[in-house]
Amino acid sequence: MSDSMLSWNARKLLALGLAAALLALGALFALTVSSTVNAEDVAEKKISEEVREWPDKQPLTTLTIEGAASRSVQRDGTLARFSITVLDKSVREAVSTGNSALIDVRTALQMGCNDDDTEQLCVPNDQLQTTAIRINEQFDWTEQGRVSLGFEYRNSLVARIDGVDKAGLLIDTILNAGGDHVRFDGLDFTASGRAEAERLALLDAIDDAVATANSIAEHMDYEIVRVVELNPVGNLTAARATLESEEAAMADGSFEPTPVFGGTESVTARIQIVFELRPLPQVEETESGADDG
Repeated sequence: MSDSMLSWNARKLLALGLAAALLALGALFALTVSSTVNAEDVAEKKISEEVREWPDKQPLTTLTIEGAASRSVQRDGTLARFSITVLDKSVREAVSTGNSALIDVRTALQMGCNDDDTEQLCVPNDQLQTTAIRINEQFDWTEQGRVSLGFEYRNSLVARIDGVDKAGLLIDTILNAGGDHVRFDGLDFTASGRAEAERLALLDAIDDAVATANSIAEHMDYEIVRVVELNPVGNLTAARATLESEEAAMADGSFEPTPVFGGTESVTARIQIVFELRPLPQVEETESGADDG
């Protein structure tokens, strides 16, 4: 065999080898592309089935509800706010007169502390508190200009008693003992069970909001997934429910006792809750079930 013939055969074999290699590569590429497309179709089908079968994969809906509830609490304490006020020409005279009037008030408030007379008040020293003492010069304006009226001594106090049945007696005792030097600033009631009533009212408000949310979700064929936010709304409010109490009459029959109504108060709590909802799974009827129907 000549050299030219050998060279031609070699070139022919090389060409056939390259063609076979190209065909193999093409088949491999086609197989890879086909596998990728099939994998994407399967993944897309699987995701579609998951969305259809699991509603929690769908966007959630939020629902904002405000709940409210009230609790009653019994008032069991009384606070009387008053002051001894004296206007005199000098500071010394004003303070002396004011202190004398204050001693008279304290003595009257403690009349019941030395015996077993339940009709008398007993306000011990630890329940009689000075809140402020001020001495200021007072002036008046006349045609001649500003004129000094003297010095005003003002001793502000708080007297506290247990219960509310003697609240009127507390007021009358202070006014009678202090006379014209007394300025009565107000009467407040306290309730030792208020904190517990506030806590229970807040829990009741939460239950109220949850019950409302459940009713709405059930009506819409939804279910509650979780609570997103929970915030108290405003401050606790209290409404007074009066209950008349009997007061002891003063010794001086010409003085009309001060009626006071202690009663109870209603504590109201409000809370705002944001819920997340999702639609309930829809049960599709099968064709056999539809035919049977």
